[in-house]
Amino acid sequence: MNSASSSSSLRRTLTSIALIVPPAKFISDTFYSLYRVQGSSMEPALQDGDVLLVRKADVFPHLDWKRWTSSSSSSYEEEERHQTALRVIAQDAQSGRPIGENNVGYTYLHPPTIHQLGVVVVYRAPDAEKYPTSEYRVKRVVGLGGQIVRPRENWHRIERVPSFALWVEGDNNEEDSNKDDEEDEKEASAIKRSTTNHCKSIDSRTYGPICKNLVEGVAERIIWPPSRWGVVSSFTPSVPRSWWA
Repeated sequence: MNSASSSSSLRRTLTSIALIVPPAKFISDTFYSLYRVQGSSMEPALQDGDVLLVRKADVFPHLDWKRWTSSSSSSYEEEERHQTALRVIAQDAQSGRPIGENNVGYTYLHPPTIHQLGVVVVYRAPDAEKYPTSEYRVKRVVGLGGQIVRPRENWHRIERVPSFALWVEGDNNEEDSNKDDEEDEKEASAIKRSTTNHCKSIDSRTYGPICKNLVEGVAERIIWPPSRWGVVSSFTPSVPRSWWA
């Protein structure tokens, strides 16, 4: 009797796992996932050890397309965001991304469309093979595709962002005290010596614009630790450092 009961319990457990794990894996790979912040390059907005909820796709992207192409704006700021979104969508479409009328049948689109300066993104580091301990990076979008960017702390440097790329930088202007990533710290030290750039963040100032295909998603919330629960803030510098060519 006990053997039959144990066998039935095992079957129920395996059935539950079979029903739960595949959908959870699909959601994690496609829509939302968790990422942990490493290092202090995004302080004070994000701190070392924060766990972020990251949106990895646009759900029903054709609805966003219709909203941006049909809605009217009531203020200059809204009109500016509206025009920026349309410009980014048009550039993405020219780069082969299924945007606009061609995506009516799509239920989701990965990676998400990024048309707002100041959002925080998680992306696969272009130098991940060289520094495997930093496979993923968390940075803020400073320049959109098609814009000209003036990197922080080097006002004499001008960079043009390709249409299907982003310019990203860390928030922290101080030296990175990340003790868990020694290789990242060594590289930052070399950059400081060679360029006199005192910001230790490894970002677009190091390896240039990042391709949007490297983007894992947009950080939306801090979910751990509980004391820091909240929305990940989006903001732009008080002095604009990017503009349309």
